[in-house]
Amino acid sequence: MSFKIRQLTIIQNINFPTFLVKTLLIFLTCLFFTTPGWGQSNNSSGNIFGIQQTQLSGFSDDERVKVLLLNLLPSGMTETAAEEIAKALQLNVYNTNHFTVVGPSEWNAQIKDRDPALADCHDIACGVMIGKMFHADKVLVGTIHSEIMLNENGKEEPSFILSIRLVDARTNITDFTDEVQFNDLQMHDELFRMAERISENTLLLGNVLAIKHSGITTNLGRAQGIKIGHRLVISRWDSFKSDSEENTPVKTFQKIALAEVIQISDLSSDAVIVQKILSVTQGDQIQTYVNNEKLIHLITQTRKELDTQKKLKPKNRVIRLGPTVTKGSTDFSNWSKRFNLTKSEHDRWLYTTAGAGAATILFLSGTFNISGFLNILPWVAGAGSVYSGIKYFHYREMLNELSTEGRSRGFLTSSLTNELPGWHWTPVKKGFNIAWVKHF
Repeated sequence: MSFKIRQLTIIQNINFPTFLVKTLLIFLTCLFFTTPGWGQSNNSSGNIFGIQQTQLSGFSDDERVKVLLLNLLPSGMTETAAEEIAKALQLNVYNTNHFTVVGPSEWNAQIKDRDPALADCHDIACGVMIGKMFHADKVLVGTIHSEIMLNENGKEEPSFILSIRLVDARTNITDFTDEVQFNDLQMHDELFRMAERISENTLLLGNVLAIKHSGITTNLGRAQGIKIGHRLVISRWDSFKSDSEENTPVKTFQKIALAEVIQISDLSSDAVIVQKILSVTQGDQIQTYVNNEKLIHLITQTRKELDTQKKLKPKNRVIRLGPTVTKGSTDFSNWSKRFNLTKSEHDRWLYTTAGAGAATILFLSGTFNISGFLNILPWVAGAGSVYSGIKYFHYREMLNELSTEGRSRGFLTSSLTNELPGWHWTPVKKGFNIAWVKHF
């Protein structure tokens, strides 16, 4: 408003005609109100451009595998019935906690305006195109066929045959195929089993949650099909590479280590590193299979890659001119002290348990004639045996954990004895063996 007042003041000072003043006022007013309009027009065109460039959504932003489920191709049945079976399949695949799934109704609603020709897609050719639009990892395509079968009572009843194929959206390679036959009552059970088979044969992804002295903790557990002794591949984000067809960035990972599960819970597991080329850190990716055949193939391939990278890695030989104390030596020293203390406590309670047990047996055997107050001696010896046994098992567990830590950090190996230097004695059939142990 101040701008227009200044203009009026100037006009009045130079005594322009009245019609010129009115004309100038109209021009300034139009300019004032039309400029924001131009700005809005530009913003609108920018929003339209942004919509065209926006990635189609629907998947959860987590480590689960992104699966795009296509419309099931029906045969001998209505499309409505096929849609209901597809919804049941989608629910069961999602409930494996392995996948995040976008179904036909979800992606159709987003694809119709963008590319109507791809709507209601049934085959893998257009399915892969849709999968790349949604940045899916896998595309699940299937056919559903209805036929008459004889039940247990010999009566005819309708049944369904579902055939599915899981295809990698980036490589167009079929990862898994399956087929199942069921009736109305068996549908949910059979689809649940099919979803489990899909999960078992699909790469399972997780993360390293924490680093421990004895190894690592992951977010994969019993609920994902992990068992004790399960092998895990540890990878680290390497770089982004561009998809040549869609020109979209794709994360690439470098395999850096192998681990073995030693302890497990419902949603997590502890593992020790058995082979590595780099130190494992929190946030590194975990890869594995539940299916044993595919897991063996993955582990074999990973071992070859790790061995190759280790051979290609330049070897730097450090020549020290004087004695130094390194972090490695400090770590070994600390671990060795904890191991020695735990070992001494373990041995002390072992001998105490054996002595208390022998005393209990001796008192109960009647060798000694005890009476009066001394009658409590067997009870005292028995209680001592129980208490010392509990302490012995406690320190044995701690010793096992320290041994596991030592093996994972290279302090103990299968090629060397786990015995520390010093005098060692072991019981034999007719006495004891005494030996002096010294490592060179």
